[in-house]
Amino acid sequence: MAKYIIKKIAIAVVTLFLVIFILFLLMELMPGSPFNDPKLTDEQKQVMMQAYGLDKPVLTRFLIYVKNIFHGDFGVSYNLAADVPVSELISTRLPISMLIGLAALILGSISGLALGFSAAFKKGKAWDLICKIISIISISVPAYIFAILFSYYWGYKFKFLPLLYDFRSPILSSLMAVIALSIFVMGVVMRYTRDESVTVLNSDYVLFARSQGISKKTLLFKYVIRNSFMPIITVITMLLVGLLTGSMVTESIFAVPGIGFLLTSAVSANDYNVVIALSFVFALIYVVARLVLDILYGLIDPRVRVSGKAN
Repeated sequence: MAKYIIKKIAIAVVTLFLVIFILFLLMELMPGSPFNDPKLTDEQKQVMMQAYGLDKPVLTRFLIYVKNIFHGDFGVSYNLAADVPVSELISTRLPISMLIGLAALILGSISGLALGFSAAFKKGKAWDLICKIISIISISVPAYIFAILFSYYWGYKFKFLPLLYDFRSPILSSLMAVIALSIFVMGVVMRYTRDESVTVLNSDYVLFARSQGISKKTLLFKYVIRNSFMPIITVITMLLVGLLTGSMVTESIFAVPGIGFLLTSAVSANDYNVVIALSFVFALIYVVARLVLDILYGLIDPRVRVSGKAN
């Protein structure tokens, strides 16, 4: 088991290293520079490039950046907040995105699990068809479409909720963003829960248990949930990462000062350090989540440890 865990950690470290390097190359290929102000002369731009070390070769800057990361130093912002440490910008916004993402994940997962399990037990009936339609719509329609609809009707027309994010009322002003993001989670969790539950319900040991007159409640908690647990948890964990990386437009609609809104602003302003740091944070969250899942698979299923692979 120790060898399996070490192997997975090594793969995670190499992956993060490659992510940073690729980000540096992409930033190098992007048109323009962080200093695109037309009021600046070419000489002034050159001086600023030298002051920030952007005139050095990509490989040199990459090695310096990796070294600084180990000290928690992601450099400073060039445009969004001149000379403010990027780590400070992220630390003030990451908790907001995390709270909204977790709230959307919990809301979407609970509703998706409930609908998915109920659809499995009603397979082939009207309720199963209704759940399928709900799942298709919630997965197919982007979250920002729901966000725009909620913003117009609940925020602007009927004024049920604050139209934009307000630090004085963070929970109430985040509600529309949470619901908009949770709809996709609900659809995905519902689909996977329903499919996994149907597979379990059609298995021989469950069919035998049903023939013995075991109640639906016992079937649900003793057989269905237990045997569907890991695949569903895998999906839910990956959705959490997607909520952080995919909530950029939704955060922009409601002016939520999270990392998604910060990333869109940084890309528009060519603020290299902010873009690279946020992309690294997204990659780190994904890699760590995947690493934890792989280790859990190894602990639960010995076959995974032997083969060295996780589903």
